[in-house]
Amino acid sequence: MRIRDLAVTATLIPVLMLAGCGADESADVAASSPGAQKASKHNDVPVGDGAAQPESLPASDDPVVNAYYDYRAALDTMMKSGGKATKQLPPVMTPRLLKAYSQQAKYYRARKLRNTGATKVIWAKRTVAASGVIVRACYDTLAARTVDTKGRSVIPAKSPTRWVDEMRVEQHDGRWVVDGGRTTAQKC
Repeated sequence: MRIRDLAVTATLIPVLMLAGCGADESADVAASSPGAQKASKHNDVPVGDGAAQPESLPASDDPVVNAYYDYRAALDTMMKSGGKATKQLPPVMTPRLLKAYSQQAKYYRARKLRNTGATKVIWAKRTVAASGVIVRACYDTLAARTVDTKGRSVIPAKSPTRWVDEMRVEQHDGRWVVDGGRTTAQKC
């Protein structure tokens, strides 16, 4: 057995075991469209005084995919608040990724930017690669326009609105959290 195969097998075993964990009530949710349910839940993420929390009700019986949805909702909350609401970020991402998004929040505050809406996750699925557990997801940012204090868009009109995320998800303090990855403008 090659070392790469061994690494993939070692990664798969705990992931597959965790996928079966949880309450039996999630079976009816799994039978419907998880991506559509979760995406619609996060379209109206509340923005408060910095203490806003993303919704954490699972739309999938897969805790890895739910970690991605929670990550997207936390980002929407931060961007809708103009970078002021950041307390929801640490539970959904690694400290390394948190450092990067803290800089983005600082940029939003300094430039007085905010998003007018939320991203809509079209679909999300878990895959396993040699580098670990990956969530591949398609999301739409048409409703999540970034605007200045006068409400004018700061994103060029011809910017893409469909994106594909390939995010690493890992266990951190007993929770699945996003550790970063790549985002590509792509029709999906």
